[in-house]
Amino acid sequence: MIPRKAVAEHTPIWKKEFASSLHLAELVKSAKSKDTLVLNNNVTELNAIDSAFPIRINSALIQRLDHSDEDTRERVLRQYLPHVDELKLNPNELQDPVGDVAASKTQGLIHKYQHRVLLITSDTCPIHCRYCFRRDYPYPQTNSQQIEARWGEALDYIRADQSLNEVILSGGDPLSLDDEKLAQLIHALEAIDHIKTLRLHTKYPSIMPSRITPELIQTLSSSRFDVVIVLHINHAAELSKELSTAVSNVRTAGIHCLNQSVLLQGVNDDIDCLEQLSRKLFTAGILPYYLHLLDRAKGTTHFEVSQQHADELMQAMKQRLPGYLVPKLAREIAGADSKQY
Repeated sequence: MIPRKAVAEHTPIWKKEFASSLHLAELVKSAKSKDTLVLNNNVTELNAIDSAFPIRINSALIQRLDHSDEDTRERVLRQYLPHVDELKLNPNELQDPVGDVAASKTQGLIHKYQHRVLLITSDTCPIHCRYCFRRDYPYPQTNSQQIEARWGEALDYIRADQSLNEVILSGGDPLSLDDEKLAQLIHALEAIDHIKTLRLHTKYPSIMPSRITPELIQTLSSSRFDVVIVLHINHAAELSKELSTAVSNVRTAGIHCLNQSVLLQGVNDDIDCLEQLSRKLFTAGILPYYLHLLDRAKGTTHFEVSQQHADELMQAMKQRLPGYLVPKLAREIAGADSKQY
């Protein structure tokens, strides 16, 4: 049984920011975003898109991008604003493009590769990426009792498999859990001796840097695990001073920070964007990790970049950047025993 802790009485800043996220109705009322939306979609299309995969975007991100040039603003927002192409049917698109369901050992526990498992900790994200490969994932029920029962099954599986040495917390976004609930899970994992590394994949630092609270850092830094935080940032304009401060605090606590990006048409599919991203990540204390090719989830093909163009971009990055700033181009194939490089 995962031990309970007292719930904090105050509402953290990040929860207030999350509560102010914009959904379809608010976006349509927003003058800045309305132009982009209405140019590509009518109301019927918008409702159909929102029904298939609800729209959620952070208002602070939009305000921050108002200070960017129009090309940069459009590139970043293309990731999060709906487009009529999401409604086009494509036979190459799949509900589960990376084979998560087939690799599930208990509800929400995915075991694809040797020595590591991935735990779906939450069905909630700070923002909805329109290229999301888990947009149709059958997320488990998430009330408190069901979460604890599901985690208990996952912990039993992890405890029984002595070959495992790493647990990856994913979602949704694991940082959608409050600090107390996340600490409960981490403490439970610490009781499993053969787990040595804890990895968290998150979008929060680039969207709501306030999520990196002192309490979160204390939980992670006091853990016996080697802790890795993998950020999901696709464009240099998504990095902010607040993010750099949060990352500095995390690194000072001895936590490793990496970044994985997705190569997206119209967002970061040119060499200048990718070079600037790698350099700004490094300045912020984050090392580039993966550059993923698109996972063909439903309604995402308009983001796809060809293998040939991806290879050309990788070659150009190798020419412009030192090796430690060149991410590894990767594709995930359902049923494969590793990522494809």
